[in-house]
Amino acid sequence: EVDRLQSLSESLLTLAQYGQPQSQITFEKNGITEIIKKSVQKVQPLAKQKQIEIKTDIEEVELQADTTSLTDLFVILLDNAVKYSAKKSEIEVGSKKTDGHVKISIIDHGEGISEKDLPYIFDRFYRADSARTKRNVGGYGLGLSIAKKIVVAHNGAISVISKEKEGSIFEITLPLKQKVSRSVFS
Repeated sequence: EVDRLQSLSESLLTLAQYGQPQSQITFEKNGITEIIKKSVQKVQPLAKQKQIEIKTDIEEVELQADTTSLTDLFVILLDNAVKYSAKKSEIEVGSKKTDGHVKISIIDHGEGISEKDLPYIFDRFYRADSARTKRNVGGYGLGLSIAKKIVVAHNGAISVISKEKEGSIFEITLPLKQKVSRSVFS
């Protein structure tokens, strides 16, 4: 219970951090390959437990981004993909450069998200009915809310396409160039 409370506290602090007008993120040149590689390494132990293979097909591009927050973003999305995927399945991570942006997709072949839940998944504390009834999947419904705030802070967009019992595709679009360091919600 102490671990669960600590996890909740940390998630709430992270969410609050991105909600503060004075919060600063620092945009520096970064390669998307290295950011995704770090993120995959962080979720690899959970993936190994479920014998899930994470395949990457990353087109290397440099973008101006905050490495720490983008790594957090991809860890959140990959962690969810692993949690809601069946054992011995695979998750695909790909990226493609398009007209001044990079599009990153994370594809799982897991439970998927019901059509009625899709409009709310980025809301704070929202957990889909299927997620609430699964006893082996923890969480408080804050991860995707944090993920969206990180994407918005990078002047990007996040979307999801999902079908129950077939899986989900999360797509993140980020600009390659940013203005200098700015407030997260200016």
